Amino acid sequence: MRLRMRPILRLLLPAILLLAATVGTARAAVEFDITAGLPLGDDDRIFLNVTNSYYAPQRAEAVSVIRRCPDPVDDYPAVLLLARASHRSPAAILDLRLGGLDWAEVMYRMHVSPSVLFVGMDRDPGPPYGKAWGTWKQNPRGRLEIKDRHFVELAKLRVSAGAFGVSPYAVVAERRNGTRYENYVAERHRERARGRGKGEGNPGRGHGHGHEHGNDRNHGNDREHGNDREHGNDREHGHP
Repeated sequence: MRLRMRPILRLLLPAILLLAATVGTARAAVEFDITAGLPLGDDDRIFLNVTNSYYAPQRAEAVSVIRRCPDPVDDYPAVLLLARASHRSPAAILDLRLGGLDWAEVMYRMHVSPSVLFVGMDRDPGPPYGKAWGTWKQNPRGRLEIKDRHFVELAKLRVSAGAFGVSPYAVVAERRNGTRYENYVAERHRERARGRGKGEGNPGRGHGHGHEHGNDRNHGNDREHGNDREHGNDREHGHP
């Protein structure tokens, strides 16, 4: 004998099913950690999750790429920066790097303007980036010679400033005082989390994975409102 569903339950069933699906999706998103299984400290984990949130690559590819990086903390921000600027996949960028190319050569092969490294810098940032900035400023369409370690630092600077909407000069000042970009990002992330816990700040600007702590709007705002200029600069300057 078939059981009859009460009319009220029949009416509420679609809403109940939708709520269950929403909770399940949210729980899966909250539990996602791009660094799961990697031997990293807490600040490095937070930094990489914020980086992943900022660029928002496809989840499956992000997991694959970060595990192929010889040094995820250094490699992953550079890979995602060049992937977005070149409109190529992170895997394609990493393949070139693993093929033995330095970061400047990868940037050149992908026809990415060096301007992506200096977003928000209208004046000399000083050492150790001043020389590269000056070379670029004198010849913005030219090929930029830059050491790998400085390229990586500038890629990390992009995340540190862009994800929190602060001036890159303020972040560089912290770096000169001995603060690693990873530590800077982790502390800003914790401050934001504490602010949300007290009912302060914008709860829609979480970090970690794109949906790990709420919907991170920084990435979308950067592209929508022009805070992230790398797409525009690529179109403006064309090939280096």
